[in-house]
Amino acid sequence: MAETSRVIGFTELKERYLPQRYPLLLLDRVTGFAAGEWIEAIKAVTGNSPDLVGHFPERAILPGSAMMQSFAQLGIVFFKVTNGALADNELTVVTSFKIRLMAPVIPGEIMRLRLAARRFSPTVGVFRGDAEVDGHKVAAVTLTIAKTRLSTYADIPW
Repeated sequence: MAETSRVIGFTELKERYLPQRYPLLLLDRVTGFAAGEWIEAIKAVTGNSPDLVGHFPERAILPGSAMMQSFAQLGIVFFKVTNGALADNELTVVTSFKIRLMAPVIPGEIMRLRLAARRFSPTVGVFRGDAEVDGHKVAAVTLTIAKTRLSTYADIPW
């Protein structure tokens, strides 16, 4: 599949690709992708972010859980740029996630995230990826995201 250099900015991300909202919308921009193959994005880390305010006040760092959520959101965007929008009765779920944190990410940094599809179908994606700051790897991940029908969770009182 052909590479695209089209940037997906923050407004388009929240309007077309991600259902998350403040304070859980954790990507700022998709910087490139090749549908079905790979995707890259950036997250600007700010000390004013709610997850950093209390994690650790004397020496703030981006929580690993925020990195995990950023990667999960990037996987969701990958699904949608490759397969198109989800139907009203569909959602994506993270079915497995493994992360290795290698260095702290502090306020003022720009974290670059990348996911590459190891296996991908219209319903399941298995990804490997990493995050870096200033050319230094700060995290490595593997994750699986599946598309499913909302009716699978009919017993949940949404």
